[in-house]
This record gives sequence, C-alpha cells and structure tokens, in this order.
Amino acid sequence: MFEIYLILATCFLLPICCLITNNLIYIYRQLKSLKDIEETTNIMCIDNKNILYVANIYINRKKWLDCITILEFYMQQTRINEPIILGQYYNYIGLCYQSVNIYKIATQYYLKAYHKAPLTKQTLKNLANIYKLSGDIDSASKINQKLIGLNNTKNIPSITLNKKNN
Repeated sequence: MFEIYLILATCFLLPICCLITNNLIYIYRQLKSLKDIEETTNIMCIDNKNILYVANIYINRKKWLDCITILEFYMQQTRINEPIILGQYYNYIGLCYQSVNIYKIATQYYLKAYHKAPLTKQTLKNLANIYKLSGDIDSASKINQKLIGLNNTKNIPSITLNKKNN
C-alpha cells in the first residue's frame, strides 16, 4: 500500500517539478540577458536581437512603460539601417500603447511599422486589430484583405516544369 502511495505522489509531483524547473530556466535566461546588456559599456555594441528580447521580456511582464522607454531610447541613440528591425521596434511600441488603451498613438506606431516593413504579418494583424478596436471597420477590412493576399501568395507552391527526355 505504501508503494502505491509513493507512486501516486511521484506522478503528481513530477509534472509540478518540471513546470517549476522550466520557469526557473526561463527566468534565469531573462536575467542573464538583462545582465549582459547592463554590463555592455558601449551602447552601440548591443545587438538588436538582445534589445528586442528585452522588450519582449517587458511585454510579457506587462511593464509597458519600460518597454517603450528602452525601445525609444535605443532608436534615438543608434542608427538602425534595417527596416525590418525598425518595423519590429515600432510594432512593439504600438503593442504597448494598445495594451494601455491608447489607440491613437498605437495606430501611429503600427502605421510606422507598416511603412518600414509592409510584408510583416504581425504588423498587419496588429494594425487590423487596432482599426477594429477603434471602430474603423473599413480600414480593418482593407488590412485583412492585404493579410489574406499575403497569406495566399506565400502559400502558392512554385511550379516547376519537368521535361521528359525522349
């Protein structure tokens, strides 16, 4: 009887231990990334991926102002030549403003992201969503049509013609 109790206790506690371990690893990675950025002496040497990772950490923790501040600060201090990266920055800032129900500013940042990288699906989804939340159904449907068109063109397989050797 005691063995059955131990087996049941182990079966119950094992998934809980796995969840706790995964969360601890996730928190450790976040803290390590933040520490690496903090120890960097030259702000120009920080990789854009690290900045976006930190912004994502702040978004997951619902620290909207911290996310906006770090992205705005980094955009002002460095020259970002990649429009896709700049579009992601604007998209994250728009997401933060949308999360605190400031839809006009969020729309402006989503439009900036759209102009920098018009083929990014996440930006199109966010822009359509903010138009829908703002009550602009016509603009939301236009953006949804662009998103559907983008999905259709990406899913069309390329056709290759095979010539038969006679």
